[in-house]
Amino acid sequence: MPKVVSRAVVSSSESAQPTQSARAVLRSYYCLCGDFVLVIQGKLDRLPKRKHDGSFIIRAQAGKNPVTQPARKFKLNARPGERCLIKRNGTQDLEVRQPFVCGRCNTTVAYQTGPPPSGESPFLYIPKGSMTELQGRIPPDAFDGEEHLPAKELLGE
Repeated sequence: MPKVVSRAVVSSSESAQPTQSARAVLRSYYCLCGDFVLVIQGKLDRLPKRKHDGSFIIRAQAGKNPVTQPARKFKLNARPGERCLIKRNGTQDLEVRQPFVCGRCNTTVAYQTGPPPSGESPFLYIPKGSMTELQGRIPPDAFDGEEHLPAKELLGE
């Protein structure tokens, strides 16, 4: 008599509808130094932007109506930096920020307004130009808003 190895049944259906998770496209993002820092469903440039500084907004916790304001799933591979107090341009408003920095080069790659760990605040913010989808490539908006210094000043002449 033959030996029974398994009684498992394998089935598949080509007519089955794809699930929401099967349609999801996960995107990986890297720090400017090339270190992996974020994986998220969808592209960052399709997220809403913050008016104050143009940072991308990731909803880390569901809103009052979880159906219309669901939390986005993401994984941030960065360590908490030193909390700081930021004064917004043109106002007297102050904001406490908890930055998250790259583990390799200590560049700020994200921040939130509450204490760590990431995702404990309702929103996580990704500063414009802080990460790239192509490892080893600097995004075109990485230095937007920075002053252009003439070569003489850079060389100290």
